[in-house]
Amino acid sequence: MTRFEEIVQRARHVGENALEMTSDEIDALSMEEIDQLCAEFGAYVLLRLPGYEREFFEWLREADPEVFHDLWADDDQLLVSLPFLRIFHGSGPFPICELEQCDNYFFTTRHIKPNGAAALSGILERAARQLELSVSEALMFEILKAPIDIWHFCYRYDVPIELGKTAVREMTAHDWIVHLTDREDLVKYIDQDD
Repeated sequence: MTRFEEIVQRARHVGENALEMTSDEIDALSMEEIDQLCAEFGAYVLLRLPGYEREFFEWLREADPEVFHDLWADDDQLLVSLPFLRIFHGSGPFPICELEQCDNYFFTTRHIKPNGAAALSGILERAARQLELSVSEALMFEILKAPIDIWHFCYRYDVPIELGKTAVREMTAHDWIVHLTDREDLVKYIDQDD
């Protein structure tokens, strides 16, 4: 039995429990296999967050409890629907972009304004020369690489959350990015992004 076939069997027999997969198991799947799993099981099978994301959310529970509660309420099991498997392939983070009670701090390249695009050339040059970047510059660099929320950024770089939020305010004041804090505005904005 292949690894994929074994995962399919586990998903078929998960019952009321959640499917658990290691990061290695997730990364060993092809996107075609992930699509097959999602087509067969859809949102009917729940997936426990991979270990690296559970560690992140344990950090978030302490670092920003309001945001943790906004996301998970009373769900201490940290379960998502199986289609999130696509995001976790390649160790991608669970995107924090649909907060209802707290301000959202999620950014994609679509959030970069013309002044931010102009600033990127200098940021990329500094990064290529391995010069130290400010928090704002480092966040711009990360946004350019992939969609990111401020909490994953702060966790990854050991930056205090308030310093990360200050960087966003600076980036907004410099007209580098648009910051959409409301879930409804942000979701519409992200739906345009692939």
